[in-house]
Amino acid sequence: MDFHKKLREKGLKATPQRLLILNIIKEGGHIDIEDIYNKLKKIIPSISIATIYKNLKLLVDKGIIKDVNISSFKQMYEVNTKEHIHLICKKCRKIYDLDFGEIDIKNFIEKKIDDKIDKIEINVFFLCEKCK
Repeated sequence: MDFHKKLREKGLKATPQRLLILNIIKEGGHIDIEDIYNKLKKIIPSISIATIYKNLKLLVDKGIIKDVNISSFKQMYEVNTKEHIHLICKKCRKIYDLDFGEIDIKNFIEKKIDDKIDKIEINVFFLCEKCK
């Protein structure tokens, strides 16, 4: 993913801090602010947690990253902004993304409730192959 381009498209400057945050999130898949901070601190020792919070909020608001809310997990972030399902292993807590693909869940639910859906968040808990 070209983060320089993505930031420009959203009217944001591609600052070194933003680019590092985006790359750390991309590498981490689903990563919390503590892990982002610890990784950034090794690269930019002077960076503050406030700078990270400010940038994360801005990147979420602009739709460049997505916040991930899963009960009993810390607040996390990911670069996959498409609607998708989170498959979460109950034992090792690894999170996998599953695209809706051919199944249009949003249309199915909208027809059932006869109304528009703003946002879908689906978390499925299971035992992954390693933990079975």
